[in-house]
Amino acid sequence: MLGLSRGAEALGFNARQVKASLQLLDSLDKISLPAIIHWKGYHWVVLYGQKGKKYTLADPGVGIRYLTRSELTSGWSNGVMLLLEPNDSCFYQQSSDKVSGFGRYVARVLPYRGILIQAIAINIAIGLLSLASPLMMQLLTDDVLVRGDTQLLTTVAIGVIAMNLIKSTIGLIQSHLIGHFSQRLQLGLILEYGRKLLHLPLEYFEGRRSGEVVSRIADVNAINALVAQIVLGLPSQFFIALLSLGFMLFYSWELTLASFAAFVILMGINLLFLPALRQKTRNMIVLGTENQGFLVETFRGVQVLKTTSATGQAWQEYQSNFGRLANLGWTTMKLGLYSSTITGIVSTFTSISLLWLGSYLVINQTFSIGQLLAFSGMSGNFLGFLGSAIGLINEFITAQIVIQRLTEVIDATPEDENDVKKPWVEINGKADITCTNLNFHHVGRVDLLQDFSLTIPGGQVIALIGKSGCGKSTLAKLIAGLYSSQSGNIRYGLYNQQDLSLECLRQQVVLVPQEAHFWSRSIIDNFRFSYPNISFEKVIEACQITGADEFITSLPDKYQTVLGEFGANLSGGQKQRLAIARAIVTQPPVLILDESTGALDPVSEAEVLDKLLFHRIGKTTIIISHRPKVIGRANWIVLIESGRLKIQGAPEELRHQPGTHLDFLDNFFPSNNDLLLKSAITESNGKSSAINR
Repeated sequence: MLGLSRGAEALGFNARQVKASLQLLDSLDKISLPAIIHWKGYHWVVLYGQKGKKYTLADPGVGIRYLTRSELTSGWSNGVMLLLEPNDSCFYQQSSDKVSGFGRYVARVLPYRGILIQAIAINIAIGLLSLASPLMMQLLTDDVLVRGDTQLLTTVAIGVIAMNLIKSTIGLIQSHLIGHFSQRLQLGLILEYGRKLLHLPLEYFEGRRSGEVVSRIADVNAINALVAQIVLGLPSQFFIALLSLGFMLFYSWELTLASFAAFVILMGINLLFLPALRQKTRNMIVLGTENQGFLVETFRGVQVLKTTSATGQAWQEYQSNFGRLANLGWTTMKLGLYSSTITGIVSTFTSISLLWLGSYLVINQTFSIGQLLAFSGMSGNFLGFLGSAIGLINEFITAQIVIQRLTEVIDATPEDENDVKKPWVEINGKADITCTNLNFHHVGRVDLLQDFSLTIPGGQVIALIGKSGCGKSTLAKLIAGLYSSQSGNIRYGLYNQQDLSLECLRQQVVLVPQEAHFWSRSIIDNFRFSYPNISFEKVIEACQITGADEFITSLPDKYQTVLGEFGANLSGGQKQRLAIARAIVTQPPVLILDESTGALDPVSEAEVLDKLLFHRIGKTTIIISHRPKVIGRANWIVLIESGRLKIQGAPEELRHQPGTHLDFLDNFFPSNNDLLLKSAITESNGKSSAINR
């Protein structure tokens, strides 16, 4: 399933793995077809849909088949399927024809043309029925009431009842279509945002608060509502408004002109408040995002909050942040109230003026009462459309701001943009890793690595040492393909990094960070989340190497034990054992441990490293640590100083080379004089103990 999904995405489809119930066969029109289904538990077939009472399947081993429902359900018993939808950015536009702004989201409705045509047709039908109401009111007033025709009155009443029943029925169908369209559109937007987000480089996430990234998913709802209203509502409203305008001009050009004047005044009032509303709305969205980020940070750092007695400070900041948001919300609300109040007053005076002018025409017998009532209804349709168009302005303001936030993600260059064209190769664990003239810095910051060149011997245990902030972890992330350097190259044996796909690279060059992350699911599922096809025996073997198997087997549910969020129910050392086990379960050619054993006690750390390094003989293992006993296990040392290579070589060779590096190395490898002094102190302490006894 994972391979099919990734292959479909590489071809330009949005792929969604689902487990459906067999009742789905009754509503195949609600899903995107064709779809791929799991057939008889051992291979995959394509479900094209239903033709009459038969279902059409394409089986790679047989060909096109037409099956009954019972035959289909017997072969597709587990309900596993892969839903495919064309990715708009691949199928509906070329890279040279990118649509920017709101237009790109309106263009997303193209795959749903059938639903749109039906919905717009129904909207027009409802609008035409609405036009009939003013005409019936004119008929009732000018003919039925004036002549006292009870028979016609009954006919008109029956007609009104029938018209409303038809209108309600059509309205139900309309609501169903609009709901279905909105749900599909919303799901498509959310899936595209999620897919784009997961393919952004690590630097994107490190430079933003997690609450800010998550909050943008809620922005999809604002865009979805506006797109649905513009695409479904406005075309039919515009059509009805044109017909209403024609009737209005037919009845009285004077009243029509007065209605236009009223609209111009109302539009001017809304435009007057528009700049202030736009700025306030933007500020509210930004402040709301910051507040959500603060809440996420507070929740994740609650232990520090408790241990440093910072609860009071957090509460003060919480009050301040949400107080500012409430004040800004109130200011924005007041602007809206002022705008609506003034608009309401003008609308009232406009209605009175139109009523006065219409009554004047009736008194002068150039207009009948029925015509006045009919004109009022037609005017309501026309001005209602204009009012809806004005109302969209405020929603469009919010949508513009939201679109900017979403577009930042959707238009960002993914880290694996050209990976489809790159081959999959196997990196040799004994191959040297060569870094040539690497330069790297985060945006707007100083260089962390400057013209950095280094050759790491393959198949060895290499220790990266240096003062904190010298660039060790940065170099590790560059080697693992988590960062992209501004210039320079990294080569793994014969292969340049830029020639390898990130998936190929990261499955063979695995980095274990100091802070291990786990998902809230079972231990075995945490392994299979990264490696879906890994066997249970391989997981146990990896856990035995790191010593994780010892504490896992003591748990009631063993490998089925569900971990808390971020592995909250494990100690720091247990999480690090599990993280290393997860990294070595596929036996990667290159393993990087970035302070990955820092939470273990010295005895446990020594046991884990001894087993791990024995298991990895013949493969490259890079260790970053400040502990002498960890560094002492390396047979190649790389000393980094201020983003540059200071010196490298075997420990014994480096100790015999003169230079300032000896002062730093003495912290990890004590000199012979230090060893003699330590031995003398130990011997002296032993003699003192004997005398005391």
